[in-house]
Parts: sequence; C-alpha cells; structure tokens
Amino acid sequence: MGDSTIKVPDTTRDHLAALAKERGMTIGGLVTALAEQQPTAEQLAARVIEGRRVMREHMNCTVTDEEFDSAPDVLSRVYEIAAEKSVASIKKGRAA
Repeated sequence: MGDSTIKVPDTTRDHLAALAKERGMTIGGLVTALAEQQPTAEQLAARVIEGRRVMREHMNCTVTDEEFDSAPDVLSRVYEIAAEKSVASIKKGRAA
C-alpha cells in the first residue's frame, strides 16, 4: 500500500504532530488510527442491521424496523417487550 499526501493548514499539521508525539507515533500513524475509529455511514448502517438481526434472533424480539426507527429509546422498548413476553410465558405456564 502506498503513501499519500494530505494538504492541511500548518496549524493543523502542528497539532497533529504534537498529538502524534504524545502518543509515540508518526502523524501518518495517528491519522490512520483516527480514521479507523470513525465508521462510514455505510459501516454504521451495516452495524444497525446486524444489531437488529442479533437482537431479534437472540431475544426473540419482534420489533419492526419502523418501531426501532421511531422509538426515542429503542433499548428500553426492547426490554419492555422482553418483559411482556416473559410475563405472558409465566402466565401461560401457570394456566396449564
């Protein structure tokens, strides 16, 4: 993999150099590390899809994408649904 040059203002270069020095790395290494920590919109979307898939599979959760998207606090709603299903399951077991 080849190297590239990125043009930034001198003040930005100096700031990056100071940060890199504090961390014992080069500016290139610092920029690489910073870039690796910032997912793209496509990577974030893939994480959301995978997170919802895992939640549905492992929690037997039936929250729709629309519910995920519209809920102000999705995790709280998932906990509510899981609790409702648990209570229903317990009641069903007692009735049998």
